[in-house]
Amino acid sequence: MSLTKYSYNALDAAGAKCKGKVSAKSEQEAYRMLSSRGLTPTKIATAGASRGPMTRDAIKLEDVAAFTRELSVLVEAKIPLGRGLQSIAEHESRPRQREMVRDLASMIEAGSRITDALTKYKDVFGEVYIETMRAAEKTGNLGEVTMHLADMLEKQIESGQQLKRALTYPVIVMVFVTLALGVIIIFVVPRFGKIFEANGVELPLTTRVVQAIGDSIKAAWWGYAAALAGTIVGLVAAYRTPRGRDLFEHGLLRIPHIGKIVVATTTARFTRVLSICLGSGLDLMEAVEIGGRATGRPLFIREADAMSDSLRSGEMLAEVVQTSNYLPGFATRMLGAGKDSKELAKASSVIARHYDREAEHLSKNINSLIEPMMTIAMAGIVLLVALSVFLPMWQMIKISH
Repeated sequence: MSLTKYSYNALDAAGAKCKGKVSAKSEQEAYRMLSSRGLTPTKIATAGASRGPMTRDAIKLEDVAAFTRELSVLVEAKIPLGRGLQSIAEHESRPRQREMVRDLASMIEAGSRITDALTKYKDVFGEVYIETMRAAEKTGNLGEVTMHLADMLEKQIESGQQLKRALTYPVIVMVFVTLALGVIIIFVVPRFGKIFEANGVELPLTTRVVQAIGDSIKAAWWGYAAALAGTIVGLVAAYRTPRGRDLFEHGLLRIPHIGKIVVATTTARFTRVLSICLGSGLDLMEAVEIGGRATGRPLFIREADAMSDSLRSGEMLAEVVQTSNYLPGFATRMLGAGKDSKELAKASSVIARHYDREAEHLSKNINSLIEPMMTIAMAGIVLLVALSVFLPMWQMIKISH
């Protein structure tokens, strides 16, 4: 078997960062070679190769949830992790995930802790996942925590799928109605307009407006396409900035019903991670920070960091949670009632289940709210277009008589 050159980033015995290249038969062998030199590799990749976003994205949240569930089974069954992960890798059909699991197994067999191995794939698992696993590993609570992490990821996936299903029908209807209206405005109304003008009919304002819009789109469709593309690119670019994310989140919270879904989902995710962290042995301040980061909501992340700072300064949890503008009253009262970490972990789990159910209920009912509003809006547009055709037609009939 020919040797492959790998580039690596590693930490030496003193904790200093170093990098270089090594030749080995496989990535696993390269890892073992570096470990034998007293180095702790943080990244190993084929020299000259790069793992772009598309490669990283090949491992989805569903894959991470399934892997976590299998990992919890290995821990509960007391199967050595290295051997168990090698078995999982052998039955994995997706090349990217098979490579990752096999690499994790090799690192663990070489003497690394599981959290050190997971850190190499931080872009896949995320900081919250790894830090929670690190705390569980320290306290010997790995089996229960991996099971709770798997539950949390599966619930997160289910919530996302419910929202997508709820929005699919309205989006499809909007697309087809928009296409139909486009054909009417661009092609049908202008032709009718020419017929009416040829018969000496004075076009009403609605017809002239619709006709002008259709003529404008036909004459400068490229301008409208460029404006649409520019708007989309601008919104995406703005969303990627901290200020843009804040404005987007503020906007979401102000939308009726959608805002309630965002709050319920955020509260459920925060309290679920809080429960897992406290159950795995983390202190309250760190658990609040990790729970905040797990939500992915910039405004709430800052709130969680502020709450953590207040707790460090000696304030009571019951007082600190009252300062949150994000957490609902029921959640703050339940959290404030917890007297110790064990009781607070149980209360957080109860809150998470409650708001999971609420988010699910709100997501299922979103169609019942969107459909009437969409129907009214579309009826108004169709009425406008219909009047732009039928009003001059009635005038033409009067003239002919």
